Amino acid sequence: MSEVEVCRRLNDYIGDHKRLGISKWKLETLEGEFAGRAGFSRLDDPDGFELSYSLKRKAWGNGYATEIACGLVAWFFRKTSEPYLMAYAVSEHGASQRVMIKAGLFYWYEMKKYGVPCRFYRIERKDFERFSSAGAKPADELVH
Repeated sequence: MSEVEVCRRLNDYIGDHKRLGISKWKLETLEGEFAGRAGFSRLDDPDGFELSYSLKRKAWGNGYATEIACGLVAWFFRKTSEPYLMAYAVSEHGASQRVMIKAGLFYWYEMKKYGVPCRFYRIERKDFERFSSAGAKPADELVH
């Protein structure tokens, strides 16, 4: 990604935060090393808020994505009045889809996004509230 593209993306994140109260944030290790980014953005197709996370390969396989996704799902429903939250991944990226399931999202449908087949997942407020009222994390109910 070029410096111009990075600046444009950062400006979009800042604008989303000002307009919508949501954004994507930098993830760091305890040592202060950049580990990735995670947060929310507004989508038009399909319409709604998207949960997203992207970790450096070095951070894969440690449970960070699941921990981040579960925390962001809880934050989203506690801080907004939105009826649902969605996420998507390239259809071939099973690890990311497993993270979505552990965070309580259910398979919704498949469509091409930017010309690439993607699987969309979604969690509705009522499902989040059901998990929360039971004192369980979504992953506790859905994953052995």
